[in-house]
Amino acid sequence: MSLCLASAGAVKTLAVAAFTLVWTHSIEKVDWQEDWRITPDGLELVQARVKGSGAGMEPPPEARLVDGWFQWSPKRPPMPEVVLGNSGAAGEWRLCHDGQCQTLSEILGHAVGVNVTVMSPCPQLAAVSEPAHDPQVDPAPCFAAITAGDDDRIIAACGALIDNDKTQRADRLKALLARGGAYHRKDQIDRAIADYSISLRFDPTLADVFNARGELFRRKGDRVRALADFGAAIKLDPQHVAARSNYKSLAQELEQIGADMAIKNKAKPPLTSRP
Repeated sequence: MSLCLASAGAVKTLAVAAFTLVWTHSIEKVDWQEDWRITPDGLELVQARVKGSGAGMEPPPEARLVDGWFQWSPKRPPMPEVVLGNSGAAGEWRLCHDGQCQTLSEILGHAVGVNVTVMSPCPQLAAVSEPAHDPQVDPAPCFAAITAGDDDRIIAACGALIDNDKTQRADRLKALLARGGAYHRKDQIDRAIADYSISLRFDPTLADVFNARGELFRRKGDRVRALADFGAAIKLDPQHVAARSNYKSLAQELEQIGADMAIKNKAKPPLTSRP
């Protein structure tokens, strides 16, 4: 198993089966640590711990104090991906494995800044040592369906090409993009996002795909991931008209939401007592 990290158009693969995330509280200046394991079903959070407590870092009731750390095992199913935010106020997430820790910027080779980082298990390709039982699939039916613009045929023919162990990397990527587009047009949002996400792991330079996935995240109400995808598309192509427009409108929407919340949460004046 391996871990894929994606942030602002850059993707890094780490050959690890387990790792630890470390984050420092911006006020209390204490560490929060999480032990993760990569499984065929996704990323599994095995244990969390915090040294002390503070605002937003309260350990749950089931936590046990061990050597100065509150430790507990969250009961969560494996997740297909995990999004790491970065406010810039508390330093960066650090990822540790094999006795060494690095910031996300050091791992990715560029400053992450306030961009989100998406963690996910890397797509599994056929192992060289394993015998391939499936005969190679002819890519022609998939490509013909793409040319004809027939979404039902694209999903069926390109799906067979994607799932075949012997498919060439370039053909698989083309099929993934086509099927993702077909799912997109059919409003099968989660399936489209899945195909776009795998495509971006194969080729993280596809600005159009970042923008398309961002639009789908926005439709799902996931504004954080949507804004990150629009930003990644703009970083890859600063003149990307659709991504620039999407980023601007979503930023304005988030600004308005923040203003509305501030008004809603504004303290009411105290009631005066009558004599």
